[in-house]
Amino acid sequence: MYDHGWPHGRILTCRRDTVVRMERAGRIGGKGLGARMRAARIERGVGLRQLAGQVGMSPSSLSEFENGKSLPGTERLQALATVLGVPLDLRPPDPARFDDWRDFERQELSPVFRTALDVFVEVGYHAATVRMIADRCGMSMAGVYYHVESKDALLTELLRSGMAELISRCQAADAEADSPEERLANLVECIILFHTYRQASAVLTSTELRSLSEPGRMRHLQARRQVRTIVQAAVEACRDAGQVGAVPASSTATAIVTMCVAVADWYNPGGSSSPHAIAREYTDLALAMVSAGSPDPSGSRS
Repeated sequence: MYDHGWPHGRILTCRRDTVVRMERAGRIGGKGLGARMRAARIERGVGLRQLAGQVGMSPSSLSEFENGKSLPGTERLQALATVLGVPLDLRPPDPARFDDWRDFERQELSPVFRTALDVFVEVGYHAATVRMIADRCGMSMAGVYYHVESKDALLTELLRSGMAELISRCQAADAEADSPEERLANLVECIILFHTYRQASAVLTSTELRSLSEPGRMRHLQARRQVRTIVQAAVEACRDAGQVGAVPASSTATAIVTMCVAVADWYNPGGSSSPHAIAREYTDLALAMVSAGSPDPSGSRS
């Protein structure tokens, strides 16, 4: 049922709906490229039709781009950047880029990937279609295929980027600690915050692994194991520092990761417990698990 701490069970449809509503509520931070282009156009007093004619686009296509519903080709983007004097970076946003591993307020996803994440969580990968994704984000199917070659590629990239972010944040949390206990506490806090603030990504990771094709599936399993290995190293450091535990470090790490990732299945963003409050509770649980003593002959635990 579990692979290194990740549950494979499906969550209830009502939970899927809650996750999608939460993720649509505005957790995508910063202005997108289209919005920056629009601001530059208005600042220069250039009309929509005038600019569209200058760069060889239709006014409707330019409007869609400015509102984050589509992305022009590279030549059109470069033309817009030249006319408006807007710096252009054609590289995809790095999901692992952050200033503070505790800060989850921003998640940069293009409209296609944002919509695909919503649809996959809402109806499931196999029930979702590229047409559903295109209709939901106000694009043509050709527009979707401009961004990605297939539905499978959408899923693969969403899971890859989600795990890349989690691993990078775990590494930052681990490196920040000054003691073995703080290492473990930081890692538990980091995993809990990811599985609450990035609940849709976490749910997709738990429910759609079976839908991944190779070699994406193998790489995803390797990423999961990497998270568990980071946690296990912290557990072993606690043991080396004098914490006595009856359960092997590998089993303890698996149990800790399992209980942390399962939070995404039941967490309610409108509930009474905040992500940080849950993180504090689970940190206490993890530290208690590491220091649990060996059973004595009578069967009670020391």
